[in-house]
Amino acid sequence: MIMARIKDVEPKYANRLLVELDGGRMFLINMTDKIETMRFNDLKDEFLFMGATTDGDSILWDNGRISLSLSEIFEMTRVKRDTNTDSDTKAI
Repeated sequence: MIMARIKDVEPKYANRLLVELDGGRMFLINMTDKIETMRFNDLKDEFLFMGATTDGDSILWDNGRISLSLSEIFEMTRVKRDTNTDSDTKAI
């Protein structure tokens, strides 16, 4: 089984990240809720947030002190079904 890898990450306005996988698939991730957690709270510093890089497996900030794994990215972008209306809503 071949696992996807992160090809590129581009920080955007309003706590968003544009993530490109090696297969060409792209995600726009909203980090606003994550930044309110203790783990990602330092990313409120816009300069730090805009310094996002990748090692292919995770998005990294501050030389890897803060990281977001590819599996976490997939979880954040998963489409969730609303059981009340039976309609799809995006998690991003």
